[in-house]
Amino acid sequence: MNLLKTILSTSVFAIASVALHAQLPAKVESFPVRDVRLTASPFKHAEDMDIRYLLGIDPDRLLAPYLKEAGLSPKAKNYTNWENTGLDGHIGGHYLSALSYMYAATGNKEIKARLDYMISELK
Repeated sequence: MNLLKTILSTSVFAIASVALHAQLPAKVESFPVRDVRLTASPFKHAEDMDIRYLLGIDPDRLLAPYLKEAGLSPKAKNYTNWENTGLDGHIGGHYLSALSYMYAATGNKEIKARLDYMISELK
């Protein structure tokens, strides 16, 4: 009897899965993040907090390892921990990605200015 129940439930699941799949569109399409803007919500609150965090980071401290490696004088001391113990510059790459994505997601002019500054200094 248990074997019969297992076969029946498996068959019902398989039939339901096929039926559900038949109703789904054949192709999922993505869209640019710039096409979406958040409105008042916990998600917008989190986005605003992320912007404050990103703007609270001193770009010159993140740029210091790159400048040192290039034989140039840094404008500020680099951050401690990962940024001065063998993974120097590691966070800088993540920071550039975060700024880029945040600018695409928000169009925030301060974020764009920070991104432009980082890129120009690396150049």
